[in-house]
Amino acid sequence: MLVQRRPHPALRGHIRSYYGFAEETPGPLRRREGPGSSAVIVLSFEHEWLMGQALAPERPFERFTSFVAGMHDAAVLTEHGGRSEGIQVNIAPLAAAALLGVPMYELARQIVPLDDVFPSDHLVERVAEARDWDTRFELLEAALAARLADGAPLSDGAAWAWHRLAETHGRLRVEALCQELGWSRKRLSARFREVVGLPPKTVARLLRLERAIELAGSGLEWAEIAYACGYYDQSHLVNDFRQITGASPTEYLAA
Repeated sequence: MLVQRRPHPALRGHIRSYYGFAEETPGPLRRREGPGSSAVIVLSFEHEWLMGQALAPERPFERFTSFVAGMHDAAVLTEHGGRSEGIQVNIAPLAAAALLGVPMYELARQIVPLDDVFPSDHLVERVAEARDWDTRFELLEAALAARLADGAPLSDGAAWAWHRLAETHGRLRVEALCQELGWSRKRLSARFREVVGLPPKTVARLLRLERAIELAGSGLEWAEIAYACGYYDQSHLVNDFRQITGASPTEYLAA
């Protein structure tokens, strides 16, 4: 079961989306997730998650209940033991630093317990015990709004660079960004990592992949999608899918 709700107007532009989930399966269930250009908070109502690397599934999985995931440049594997219930929050990159209170490079490619970066005054327990999903979302929104109000807004060149990459779906070259901004590549990369988490070239690659996944449901052929997303050809698109997700486009979308 998924319960979706549009973020409160005060949070729009900061919180991309959130949804409640509840699932029961006959046994453990593993999924391939992401990556994407959002930071993620998961409030898990007691149930434990195992988290691993899609490109290295043989490596040990880590255990979490509620957690925060910074921006990743490769897919992750998630597994629950047969039951899961909670809320997922997808955070816009520029809001994540203000919301979580840490430089985003500290969370890049990382998953950490929620309380490490979002001291929540028993938020998970209060949300879990609420009488219905509407009340749960209202409690969550109040906590998010309070944290964002305490954070400093980002309006420097790195924020501008993020918006330029996002509006072009990652097709703008980093050299062009530097030229438009009047910054060196080294300066842009350092500041961009602080406010977004990953270097601009890596983020552009993720944005192109996100756009390709979005267009996959439009009826276009893969060669047309590759061209629309700025890939040299279809084989380059397929290679990016494999390097980032560990699967071909068809395999990834079928999972």
